[in-house]
Amino acid sequence: MVKNFIRQRRWLSLLMATLFVVTAGVWMQVGSATENIGPQIGNQAPDFTLNTPAAENINLYHLMKENQVTLVNFWGIWCPYCVDEIPEFVKFYQQYHHRQVEVLAVNVGDNPKDVPPFAKKNKMIFPVVIDKSNTVNSRYQISGFPTTFIIDRQGKIRDIIIGATNSSILAAKVEMVLKEK
Repeated sequence: MVKNFIRQRRWLSLLMATLFVVTAGVWMQVGSATENIGPQIGNQAPDFTLNTPAAENINLYHLMKENQVTLVNFWGIWCPYCVDEIPEFVKFYQQYHHRQVEVLAVNVGDNPKDVPPFAKKNKMIFPVVIDKSNTVNSRYQISGFPTTFIIDRQGKIRDIIIGATNSSILAAKVEMVLKEK
């Protein structure tokens, strides 16, 4: 009886060790497959498609392929820092759009009906899309507003700005990416 107990214990230990090794291997493969995608500098930017207030679909990867650099700015009318930086984005866009630099403003948390008149009043001449269900906001793990991602043509996140910024900072960061091309 003691021999059976020892045999069962060894067998159970061997089984547990095997399961641990297999599970660890699977998790390492899953981790390595996804570690280069996500909202971190150096990773591939998660793709998304959102609608403009006029119900036009805009896809991030499509924009990235058409431009040298794409800035994705998460903002809301309810956010005073976001509102304060909008004129800086307009100024930046006017200076850099002709150099194949795009700005995509992702509105989060506002009534979609309020966005078009706000965008028009603030001369937001770059594309504005609305994240009604907060799926893109969640995918990009936004923890503070405004947040801006600077993404190159290959879809790699080159920089992340958390908090309000200005056109000079945006220009300096984008120039670094443009010079590398």
